Amino acid sequence: MNAPKSILVADVGGTNARFAIATPDDSPMEFSLEHQQSFRAGDFDSLLGAVNAYGEYLPARLPEQACFAVAAQPSNYVYHFTNSPWQLDSQKIKTALSLDTMMVVNDFKAMTSGARFMQDKDRILVRDGTAEPDAPLIVLGPGTGLGLGLLIPCDDKIRIIATEGGHAAFAPQTEEEIEILRLIMREHKPVLFEHLLSGRGLVNIHRALCLLADKPRVSLRPSEITAAAYGDDYPIAKKAVDVFCAILGSFAGNVAVTTGARGGVILAGGILPKIADFLLKSDFNARFSTKGPQENYLAKVPVYLLTFDATALIGAAHLLRNA
Repeated sequence: MNAPKSILVADVGGTNARFAIATPDDSPMEFSLEHQQSFRAGDFDSLLGAVNAYGEYLPARLPEQACFAVAAQPSNYVYHFTNSPWQLDSQKIKTALSLDTMMVVNDFKAMTSGARFMQDKDRILVRDGTAEPDAPLIVLGPGTGLGLGLLIPCDDKIRIIATEGGHAAFAPQTEEEIEILRLIMREHKPVLFEHLLSGRGLVNIHRALCLLADKPRVSLRPSEITAAAYGDDYPIAKKAVDVFCAILGSFAGNVAVTTGARGGVILAGGILPKIADFLLKSDFNARFSTKGPQENYLAKVPVYLLTFDATALIGAAHLLRNA
């Protein structure tokens, strides 16, 4: 396939659908993103409706090549979204948009692809270390769900693997987390890491802490919990974010030691950049490396937090170009 002049790229999750036109250039990312737009999934009956709405913003017609990064499970050519009633029928969309080339990839495969091209200005150092260049690297992040991708060096090439690691069973590490687990088990069996490390997961933690403290439950959305955590009027919100960060540290360390990811850990997703100050002061690092006799195994693994919010769009463009 010849390198396309421009590519329609989309990052479609359970809450939002983001679109842009990726054009090759000489920047470190090798693509520039133009005409970025974000749409709430709840405002449209279908993904095609959101794409058509995006097309109305463009000064010219859509490109003839497209890559859709989706939080969805494939079934033949139809992708069913994990946390949304939408589905993507790749053949119908290709026809409706008059595309010559269309690729559909897992959203965290695109995120992992794009993470390779991020510069120091696009990330925050969470945990200092020295990456082993021949070892795997992991990219994970909580958003509407909990995504996880692996980047594995293979000779002179890179292999990117999308996983469903967010659906691993949650393992509490403190007495308080055991109680939180018991409360969440009233609704979910088994309790997965995604039930705690996601937007809905933060709500679950907050609700459980209210019950454990015998406090009236205040119904808050994830963004309201993180906003309240920065104030002094509602300490349970701050506690919920602290617990969230600690559990994230355990999960990231579990994945790193399981996959041998001494090439580094990159944190992504929509939630973490909003609570970066909490993350840096939290028990994330302590929980990341608390692995009993294998504690030294992760001693030098660096951890970064991505702050560039269009990483998956860049990654989608690279995946299509390299197909």
